[in-house]
Amino acid sequence: MKKRTMMNKIGIAAIVMALSLSMLTGCGNRGDRTSDEVSTEENTDTAGMVHLNSVDEVSAFMDEVYGGVAEDLLPMEVTTTELDLGDTDMISYHTGLSDLDGIEGIYLSESMMSSTAYSAVYIRTTDEADAEAIRKQLMDNINPAKWICVTAEQQYAVLLGSDIFFVMGHQDTASAVLEKAIAAAESRNMKVSDKLEKANPI
Repeated sequence: MKKRTMMNKIGIAAIVMALSLSMLTGCGNRGDRTSDEVSTEENTDTAGMVHLNSVDEVSAFMDEVYGGVAEDLLPMEVTTTELDLGDTDMISYHTGLSDLDGIEGIYLSESMMSSTAYSAVYIRTTDEADAEAIRKQLMDNINPAKWICVTAEQQYAVLLGSDIFFVMGHQDTASAVLEKAIAAAESRNMKVSDKLEKANPI
């Protein structure tokens, strides 16, 4: 009788052990993912948005920027329009750019009042563009006194992904618009570069 009881206990212990090993093995299989699975599940961060892709996206971007700037800092009746890349004289007048290589679109945002020294420019680039070179050309060659009798006091340019955002105007206005442009870019997961800045004699 004692032998049978002992055998029963040994049998039960063996079954319990087998079940435990089975459970541990199952858990282990779930944890032993392949390198591909780990890469897919854990590397969820992306490189971020590199370009705005259309006129509508630029328009929405600029609306968001201006929506965050205090009304008393913004010029009256600011509108954003797409410039014709075929009109080289117009491009040169508004941006100082002569080489349009790598540029997909240029969008100008200015006041309808021609005597207001304010201008913002958004440039969409191609994947192959040298955005840094375009930004430098823009900063160096744009005319901050293109309006009648007025000059933009301050100008800034940053890279948003591989696109370019430029603004010039009164110091307070230009810095406020730049701040909101950076925030709008970051909300779209666009990498923001260092800023180039230049003060102009007025």
